[in-house]
Amino acid sequence: MHSGALTSTAVRLEQLQLAAAYLLIAELLLYPEERDAATLEDCRRVLDGVPAVTEPIDAFLASPRADDLDEYLALLELAPTCPLYLGAYMFEEPSSCRGAGLSDRNAYMLELKAIYRHFGLEPAGNEMADFLPLVAEFLALALAQGELDGVGLRRRLLERHVAPALPVLRQKLEKYESPYARLIECLALLVEHDAASCPGPAWEAEPSALELPMLKPFVEAAGSAGGTRGTTGGEEARP
Repeated sequence: MHSGALTSTAVRLEQLQLAAAYLLIAELLLYPEERDAATLEDCRRVLDGVPAVTEPIDAFLASPRADDLDEYLALLELAPTCPLYLGAYMFEEPSSCRGAGLSDRNAYMLELKAIYRHFGLEPAGNEMADFLPLVAEFLALALAQGELDGVGLRRRLLERHVAPALPVLRQKLEKYESPYARLIECLALLVEHDAASCPGPAWEAEPSALELPMLKPFVEAAGSAGGTRGTTGGEEARP
């Protein structure tokens, strides 16, 4: 990537390269038979002269396992050992349907969808919002919507919702000596570079009403009387 004193033309070119790199990785993370050859060729052409990106991608493409359908299905798709869902590497799986609704991962998914909508984009299919090819495609397309990010949303997405999952996914892929590990390693470098290029700090959410300690005074009062709600202390308080 270019660095240092950049002309405005070079900055635009760098953004094109970053977008092409995200799109290229998004395409390569799809099922091999669903990859669009024209998109792969176009994006790869834009990245000529950027060895930090092309070398790991070319190494991936040179592997016979890059197009192996069984490799993809076993590792990434059917009851996968290395699922392409970022939330799987950051949150515990809920043990019940009620737990799913209240889980941190559910809040994470809702925030991802809200960020997509803020930038005027919406997932077109049935994939979950944290599906990595979808996330990488969003990162590419949202680069052209920079005027909509005045509060640090992109930086928050990169630093809080994408970057923490990638090393875990890469390590799992490396255990199987999968060539997909090279793609994830390259993506992690792009995300790091992208976040460092974002102006200002990441956006921080205001505490919601649900996060306020609304019941704390009552619980403390019950505790000081010798019990909590539903304990024998409550029986003594009945008229």
